[in-house]
Amino acid sequence: MGDSAIWIAVLTAGTAIGASWVTSRGNADAARVQAEASAAAQRAATHQDRMRAAHLAFIEQINAMGDLYRKVPTILGMKSLTEREAALAQHLEEMRTGYGEFHRQINVVTLDGRRSSQPAADAVHAASTHVYKTLQAIADGTRNASDFGPAVSAYWKTATAFIHAARESGQEPPG
Repeated sequence: MGDSAIWIAVLTAGTAIGASWVTSRGNADAARVQAEASAAAQRAATHQDRMRAAHLAFIEQINAMGDLYRKVPTILGMKSLTEREAALAQHLEEMRTGYGEFHRQINVVTLDGRRSSQPAADAVHAASTHVYKTLQAIADGTRNASDFGPAVSAYWKTATAFIHAARESGQEPPG
């Protein structure tokens, strides 16, 4: 009986050591999985915050360009051709200057963007380019001043579509 007590003690100790090892291994794996999940959630939240900031900055630039576009009808309505040409040339320069920040913000949206808002951002960019080229053609005398209104209207439609897409993209998982 003495030998079996030793064997039982050894077996019990071995079982306790094995159970302890399995438990610590399981706890370590659970901690690793939890840390990975937490890191993934943090990355997703950071990406969401970055995209929200990028979308808001781009919307701000959409409106800044819109402010420049709103000045054009006054310029196009000038009676003096000389004053109109000078004002239009100066305004086109202001638009080129304003376009720099607009372009920078669309690049941020493009480089770190969401699939759902990207096409809408591209459409705003294309519409803005069309507005500028239309105004340049009006200044060059190859288009009528009446062509400006439809170009700006199309710009605002794409801007509204981008805002809706940005809102929707804030609800999709990153990817």
